[in-house]
Amino acid sequence: MPPPAVKTTLVVGIDFGTTFSGVSWLTCKTGSSPSQPEVISLWETSADNRKDNSDSKKVPSKMYYAQSGEIFWGFKIPAGAEAIEWFKLLLSSNEDLQGHLHGSSHLQDAKRLLRKLNKTTIQLVSEYLKILWDYSLEQIRNAKGESLIDNMPFHVVLSVPAIWTDYARGRMLEAATLAGISADRGQHVGRTTFSFISEPEAAAIATMPDLEGREDLQVGDSFVVVDAGGGTVDVISYKINTLEPLSVSECVEGEGALCGGTYLDKEFESFLKMSIGEFSWAKMNKSDIRKMMNNEWEHGIKAAFKGELDSYTVDLPSRAQREPLQFFSGDIQPVFDKIVSQIGVLVKKQISAIKTRTSGFPKFVILVGGFGRSPYILKHLRDILDDRVSVLQARGDKPWTAICRGAALSGAAELGSTNSGCPLRVQSRIARSNYGWVYSTQFVEGVHDPRDKYWDEILKEWRANGQMQWVIKRGEDISLKDSKTYEFTQHFELSGRGYQHLVLAILTCNDPNPPSRKQGSVRDVAAIDYQTTVPVENMQRKRNRNNEYYRSWAYGRKVVVSGASFDIFLITGGKEKKLDKILVNVN
Repeated sequence: MPPPAVKTTLVVGIDFGTTFSGVSWLTCKTGSSPSQPEVISLWETSADNRKDNSDSKKVPSKMYYAQSGEIFWGFKIPAGAEAIEWFKLLLSSNEDLQGHLHGSSHLQDAKRLLRKLNKTTIQLVSEYLKILWDYSLEQIRNAKGESLIDNMPFHVVLSVPAIWTDYARGRMLEAATLAGISADRGQHVGRTTFSFISEPEAAAIATMPDLEGREDLQVGDSFVVVDAGGGTVDVISYKINTLEPLSVSECVEGEGALCGGTYLDKEFESFLKMSIGEFSWAKMNKSDIRKMMNNEWEHGIKAAFKGELDSYTVDLPSRAQREPLQFFSGDIQPVFDKIVSQIGVLVKKQISAIKTRTSGFPKFVILVGGFGRSPYILKHLRDILDDRVSVLQARGDKPWTAICRGAALSGAAELGSTNSGCPLRVQSRIARSNYGWVYSTQFVEGVHDPRDKYWDEILKEWRANGQMQWVIKRGEDISLKDSKTYEFTQHFELSGRGYQHLVLAILTCNDPNPPSRKQGSVRDVAAIDYQTTVPVENMQRKRNRNNEYYRSWAYGRKVVVSGASFDIFLITGGKEKKLDKILVNVN
């Protein structure tokens, strides 16, 4: 009997960004090289936008809800319409947003429109993701053929900021699920599988072909990737393990901050308002300001500014009743420095950690992301960094699409495609938080906290409850290849019957040295429902200290880390069953 045919899988990488979103896709088979990722660049447009955006590698992350009930999105939003944007940032709570952002007009408008629409942030994000997902599938079907695509299993990789908290990742997972991305597509192809990857790691995977074949690259060298997007800037570093094929391990714990391009936009808008004056500024409506910022700033000064001697003219809307403004580089540079200097601090701190860990400088700093295309960021980093560190910045759209392309390539690697198709294999990562669960054990005086002591009626002994078992520890290397199984035993009354429902709470803690028992700094991150694989009456009989029988069920929990998540499998009777995927703060 011939072996079953290996199905070709469609892998889709989604970069849902603060200001723009990108989608890349490829097809792959287990054991074969995947196709090169293709980036969707044909988007629906309105007549106003068609001229400039008919072939863009990304689409704006914004929506407009018309009174008719129709939803316009991306480039299709009519000129002058009050669109909701920046809503990705609302997945984080106010206390986790930097202070100067609280007064942002974009963010305040987003919150106001959210209330007006009577929607939650998760609902809004899910509606945008659904439109983006459905449209992307339509474009992929147009390219490959509807019947071929509809008979392929789907695997989706969604990128998330490395600095996001656990609750923000959880909200993104809920939004993606509501969007129908992981829906069951029928018996012949099954449910769409889903995974997460941190944005800087996805960007690193996509940029590696630019380093392959360099004669100045050696095993043991390190490099830094700076992913500068609209909202967040993440820095991540890797050490080279092998050159052919190229494989790396994360070097030190990555860092990030909310100092992306949208924060620079906010600074320039404030600078412009001060330059124009309150009286003239008040004459302009929001549509005037949006158009001015888009034309004069986004596609003008912001993209071109290098910090060199130059002059810039800003044409004002007619309502302002003012002549065009002229600025010189010395006027503009403080606006850039307020944000770009924060990126410099992040990079220098990462390099310092690398020097401590490896006793040497990284070989390169690689700029990616939409904001990472800024010529002034390139100049600033070259000015402040040691001459032994080269700063690299690719031209064109490559830095802008790095995350969605890298997400698709990582998905192919997850599915078992050969390394020749994926330019980078990340062999280990650095955990940024601790993750684990509670367990109980026999109570030992002087070892366990008396507050955790309880009497177990089945075993007839004193035990300590709420003891922590940390399966992932902050700062440790986590290998992609290594999985670990933890053995457990559950006890039941002899009279028990049927399959038993159980709940596993996943806990997290950011302390460098996490506590041995559940206490203040430990918080819940997920709850997993599962049940025993056999009824109680079929479980093994054992005797307790009083020579009384009870039932015992032995099982294992297998932990497998991949990307920005880890999977938990239930192991019993030589078989394993996947329980859940947990999003983790892992670079």
